[in-house]
Amino acid sequence: MVNKEKPGVLPEGERVATPELPGPALSRRIGLSLLLGVAVLATLMVFGDLHAMARHLRGFPWGWLPAILGLTLLNYSLRFLKWHLYLRWVGADLSWPASAAVFIAGLAMVLTPGKLGETVKSFLVWRLRGTPISLTLPVVFAERLTDGLAMVLLTGLGISAYPLGLPVLGGILFSLSILVLAAWLQPQAESVLHRLAGWPVLSRLLPSLLRFYESAHRLVRPPNLLFAIGLGLISWGAEGLAFALILHGLGIPMDLSLVRRAIFTLAFATLAGAVSFLPGGLVAAEASLAGLLLVQGLPREIAATATVLIRLATLWFGVALGALAWAWLVPGLWRTGGARARPTRPNLPGRAIGGVDHPQDRGEVDDRAGG
Repeated sequence: MVNKEKPGVLPEGERVATPELPGPALSRRIGLSLLLGVAVLATLMVFGDLHAMARHLRGFPWGWLPAILGLTLLNYSLRFLKWHLYLRWVGADLSWPASAAVFIAGLAMVLTPGKLGETVKSFLVWRLRGTPISLTLPVVFAERLTDGLAMVLLTGLGISAYPLGLPVLGGILFSLSILVLAAWLQPQAESVLHRLAGWPVLSRLLPSLLRFYESAHRLVRPPNLLFAIGLGLISWGAEGLAFALILHGLGIPMDLSLVRRAIFTLAFATLAGAVSFLPGGLVAAEASLAGLLLVQGLPREIAATATVLIRLATLWFGVALGALAWAWLVPGLWRTGGARARPTRPNLPGRAIGGVDHPQDRGEVDDRAGG
């Protein structure tokens, strides 16, 4: 329960411990994902005929590469803006450099099943400012939720031509909508949680569950939800435009139809990779990309080459940036952040959790909370 006698202090048992950097087990999983990625790329090269693909790669206008990567960076930049605003909305805001370092580090975690490794961003925020993880975990899930909704909308650009994909798309949209509805029904959910607080396990978890629900509710309020989906449409649309440039570089005439098909294809393949729960969507995303391009009438070697190029320019480009963040940015933040990691009450703006008016919501800080 929320500590009403000492509202500026977390209840006993909720002390913020010093987290550790990801251990060997996570490193092994990422290493296995890298090997799977190499195997997928090798399979595509065999499928597309290595010699034919090499011929297309020699003729590719590599001068367009900065524009292609720039569109990917635009995607990352807009998603970072969403991440940074989300942290601010739940009262866990970081400085722009620290927030950027945490976000970029999370890009390497896409190589975990279902991108669940991105929850490490909550651990990093915990380390930097002592924020309870239950407060920032909804930020990571809301990122995925709004990205998914944006990509569902983008697939609408071409799904009518592929009726077999409609049930899959409908199922994804239904599941995401259920999650949004569950977050909207916060009062009812909190009432149920309070009734179940008599259970020994739930009584210990109740404060964290209430914080999680409060944070999730703030993030999916209609204005916030629409804003985040709008950012997602622009950011993922930018990657679709990068895919259109790749296809044009491989000899496909550039027109509005190509842009529309490229955005649809990449969005659908990204969704397929996400629901597969495979690390980075590997296998599922590549199979969807190449398969849809083949259905659209492209030769096998062009479909394979385009798939390899867009995955290198998006997934693997992001993993490389994330690896650099872990090697260079995060260790420095980890050292400097350790001094600031201490138990604190979640700094939620506005209404306090459980209806309790906390001194920190009025700008007053209990010294026993560590200032």
